[in-house]
Amino acid sequence: MKKKKVISLAGATTALPKSYLALMGQFPLRSIKSGREYDQAAAIIHRLAMQDEKLDAGAKEYLDVLETLVEQYDQKHYSIDAEGVSPTRVLQMLVNQAGMTVTELGTLLGSKGAASELLSGKRKEASKAQIARLCARFKVDASIFLLPATAPANAA
Repeated sequence: MKKKKVISLAGATTALPKSYLALMGQFPLRSIKSGREYDQAAAIIHRLAMQDEKLDAGAKEYLDVLETLVEQYDQKHYSIDAEGVSPTRVLQMLVNQAGMTVTELGTLLGSKGAASELLSGKRKEASKAQIARLCARFKVDASIFLLPATAPANAA
């Protein structure tokens, strides 16, 4: 009769920061399998992302892993085909999915006015710095926030 190997996680969990363990109690880090789990994870990401500057290393690590899990679920269930979709519409969809307000988007971009103009379509394209912040927050490629390039009329 073979003996089963027992693996103890006691030492591993004591090495993790308390903030990480507390967040694990709210939502364990594992593959997201349902829309309900996805919504729970998205709510936690939203809450943590709004506190980004105040998060300790454990909470930042947890957030990073949770964003990866949500991204995997997104790719499988909600892939965005941005072909032919304006940057304004893409931003509107991402902000709506994240449950963000214009004020929260303004905080992310550094200007509530810019957030309002981008969401309304009054401003067609974000600045490079704003695009970098949007990409970091939503984990998307920068190209979805850029207008298609058009060749000048006198191009050879």
